[in-house]
Amino acid sequence: MRRLKSLFLFVLTMLAVLLLQVNIAHAGQVLAVGTEFANVFERNHNGEFTGLGVEIVRALARQNGDEVKFEIYPWTRAQWMVENEQAQILIGPYKTAEREAKFNFAKRAFYRDLMVLYVRKGSDLGWDGNYSNLSGARLGVINGWVYGAQFEALRNTIKPVSANSLTNGINMLLAKRVDFLATNTRNTEAVMKTLGVGHELLMIEPFMDMQDGYLAYCKNAVCEQLRSRYDELYEQLRDGGALQLMAKKLGVRLPN
Repeated sequence: MRRLKSLFLFVLTMLAVLLLQVNIAHAGQVLAVGTEFANVFERNHNGEFTGLGVEIVRALARQNGDEVKFEIYPWTRAQWMVENEQAQILIGPYKTAEREAKFNFAKRAFYRDLMVLYVRKGSDLGWDGNYSNLSGARLGVINGWVYGAQFEALRNTIKPVSANSLTNGINMLLAKRVDFLATNTRNTEAVMKTLGVGHELLMIEPFMDMQDGYLAYCKNAVCEQLRSRYDELYEQLRDGGALQLMAKKLGVRLPN
C-alpha cells in the first residue's frame, strides 16, 4: 500500500511538472529587448514602444496569453541579455553563424534592409561593388552591426572604423573622419531626418547587400517552447494579412 501511494505521488508530481512546462510555453511573462531601430523598435516621446517588431511581439503574446514587456538598451547589452537568459526575445538581429550559436532564431525573418554606403554630397568618391576596393578606404561601420557575408569575410582586410551608434557614424562622416559610412537605408534616412542633415549626405550604388531581421530567442528549453509557439502564431499573422498591413503602415520592407 505504501509503495502504491509513493508511486501515485510520483506520477502526480511528474504530471504537475509537465503541466507547468506547457503553461510556460503558452502563457507567461516575456521580456523583449533590443536597441533603437527606426520603424522596427522605438520609443516615442510619450514613452510608448512602437515599430513593427513591437506590434508583432504584442500580437503573438496576446494570442498566446502572455504578458510582454519591452526595454531598449545599447545593442551589445541587449544581445548579452538574451544570450545570458535575462530576456527571452531579441528584436531585429540579422542572422549570422556566430549569432546562431548564441540565439535560436525565428523560422521567418520579419523585415528586410538594404545595406548601402553613404558619402558626403559633393564627394567624388564611389565604388563598383568590389569589396576588395574598400581596403585602405576610411570606411565607417556601426559597432555590433553585420553587413552581409561578403563584407564580413573581408572585414579584417578592410579594417573599418567603428562608431558606437548610427548617429555617431553620421557625425563622423560629416566631420570628414571617415569617407564612407556603411549602414542601412531604413535607419539612416530616419536619423538623418532627425538630425536635419539629409541634404548633406548621399547614398551611392550599387547596394552592398540585403539583410533580413528576425526575432531571436534565448537558448534554454522554455525559450525554445516559446519560439516554436510564436513561429506558429506568426504564420497565422502572415497568412491572414495582418502582418502586411502592419508593415505597410510603418513603411517597413517585408522579406519575399
